[in-house]
Parts: sequence; C-alpha cells; structure tokens
Amino acid sequence: MSAPSRIPPVLPLLLALGSLAVFPLGIAVMERTQAWAPALKVALPAVALASVGLGLGVAVLNTKPSGKTYGLAMTGSLTGGLSILFWMAMVPMLLIIAYPARQSDPVDPDIELSRRQMLVLTRHLKTFDREFGRLPVRLEELVDKGYILPNALYDPRQQRRDAPSYRLMVTELPPEDQWDSVPILEGRIPDAEGFRLTAFANETTGVIPPPQQP
Repeated sequence: MSAPSRIPPVLPLLLALGSLAVFPLGIAVMERTQAWAPALKVALPAVALASVGLGLGVAVLNTKPSGKTYGLAMTGSLTGGLSILFWMAMVPMLLIIAYPARQSDPVDPDIELSRRQMLVLTRHLKTFDREFGRLPVRLEELVDKGYILPNALYDPRQQRRDAPSYRLMVTELPPEDQWDSVPILEGRIPDAEGFRLTAFANETTGVIPPPQQP
C-alpha cells in the first residue's frame, strides 16, 4: 500500500477550476486586441495553472487513495486536462477563425453606397471650390451647376426625398493639413446603433457617435 499523499486532494481541482475561471478575462483581452501576444499573456499562465493541477492530481492518484480523496484527485486531474485542451483549442480558434470571420462580415450595402456617395460629393465639393473660390451655399448647387445628378444627394435609406440626406459642416475648405481631421460633410441618416457618416476633404469617411443620454 502506498503512503498517503501530503498534497491536499482538493488542491488539483481548485487549480484546474482557477484556470477555467480566467477564461472570461482571456475573452475580454482577445475581443479588445485580437492579437496573439496579449492573449498568450493570459493563456499561458492559465495553462500552467491547469498543468500544475493535472500534475498534482496524478501525484495523488499514484498513492492509490480511496474514497473522497480518490474522487477529488480524479476530478482535479480530469478538469486540469480538460482545461488545458480547452485553452489550446479556443485561443487559436478565436484568433485564427472566429474574429477574422466576423471582421469580414459584409457591410450593409445601403450604408456602403451612402459612404461612396459622400466621397463623390467630397470630390465635387473640392472641384467646385477650385472653380468658384468657395464652397456651395447648399449642396443643391452641385446639381444646379451640373456636377452631380439629383439622386446623389439622397442616402438610399431615406424614404422621403424632401431634403438632402447630407449637409455641409463647414463654410470653407479647411487648410490642407487638416483635411484628415476636420469633417466637411455629414450624413443625416443614423445606422441601427445611432452612428452617422462623415466625410473628410482627403476623401476618407468616419462616423459621428450617437448623442450621450443624460
């Protein structure tokens, strides 16, 4: 008969459960960074914790315990092994498959069309400014002077075409070194989360967040 182990039989199980308990933190880190280095800073200590739990559980089992000691050691060993497999499977699956797949989800085609329309408007606004030395007072001037067709003024999500879907945010073009930071055009139609499109003179777009609720 083997000598009783000096290892508390519940310790392997506690270590294994601790490894699994860290997983929500790992998810949060991977959601925020979607990068290997930060994820491994959480995953590797968690795997080490589970490995110690597995090793201690096996050490207790090697003493051929019985009853409650056997049950705790066996449960701790199995949980430690499952935790190791869980971490080794989930981290690569999330970083290699799940997050890249989510990023490649198609953008709402109406929002993408609206974004492209705003870039077209931005280019014509700069042309108008070069030719007339000013921006149009109203976007309808671009239609009046033949730069665009009337339907370019409307977001495809706008049902009633009683007013343009976009508005000028400036009365003159900002200095060229501010073209990427000062929006010149704003969309009036919010998306499902309340964000509205903006366009910059360097022909890029951004979003305006919804107003904060008091």
